[in-house]
Amino acid sequence: MERVPVPCLIGPTGSGKTDVGIHAARQTEGEVICCDAYTVYRGIPILTAAPTPPSDVRHHLVGILELYDTYDAARFLVDADHAIGEIEGRGHRPWIVGGTALYLRCWLKGFGSPVPRDEAYRAALKARVEAEGRQILHEDLSAQDPARAEALHPHDLRRVVRALEIIKATGKPASAQRVEWAGPDRVQAKVFALRRSMDDLDERINQRTELMFDAGLLEEVRALEEPGVTLSPEVSQTLGLKDVRAVLSGELSEAEAKATIQQRTRRFARKQMTFFRGFDAITWIDVAPDDEPEAVAARILEAL
Repeated sequence: MERVPVPCLIGPTGSGKTDVGIHAARQTEGEVICCDAYTVYRGIPILTAAPTPPSDVRHHLVGILELYDTYDAARFLVDADHAIGEIEGRGHRPWIVGGTALYLRCWLKGFGSPVPRDEAYRAALKARVEAEGRQILHEDLSAQDPARAEALHPHDLRRVVRALEIIKATGKPASAQRVEWAGPDRVQAKVFALRRSMDDLDERINQRTELMFDAGLLEEVRALEEPGVTLSPEVSQTLGLKDVRAVLSGELSEAEAKATIQQRTRRFARKQMTFFRGFDAITWIDVAPDDEPEAVAARILEAL
């Protein structure tokens, strides 16, 4: 029997993919696998805009990790494959929904050999940064993998460190791994992406930021300052965390933090759209400001 392609729904932050995905899954006896680098963590649902699943649509990979845990694309690949097996075993349809395009691309293309974290090497790199400044690691990456270095900001230490770690483990530049993604997918899938006008998306992001503060974002982040709470490097990079902490310490007003988070989120959404355009095959679903999620889901199902 021919395997049914796994439908995947991506889109920039604030595009409405969570609600659309719920309706699509509901109409197909489906279950949702969240493809997000941050909603995998429990304890920060407001900060990460984690979905609140309805009782009739089961969600996977939401709030499964402690704040001190680490997570990456290789783990997502394994977890997604496992969830798909369980879902299909129940006779249901898996839907991969989220905005972390790197995770989805790695799930589609796979890894020749996943590169594990090298904690000793990371500690050595951290010591170099403390002694010589942030720029030094980016300079190292520029010498070893110019293509990857050009794509990364010198202060994006998390990705710069990962690129250097891949080089150390494999002897090949991290950019070479991306070249290998040009080959066929390892799985059968059909990728849909929501696309809104930039004005509409910006307004939705602005409104969502306001709602996050109304929902208790300050209190949620204040709890992270309690003794004994340890954040992984990934959690520490969560969009908005730094700004909310600045409010709590008196460095920023709440209004200033909102404006900064809105600006950074809008910029991040544009980066996501750039990444999405690099996918081999993608079906764009244009969404108007007044489109209801259920109607958008119906259009996706028709295209599916």
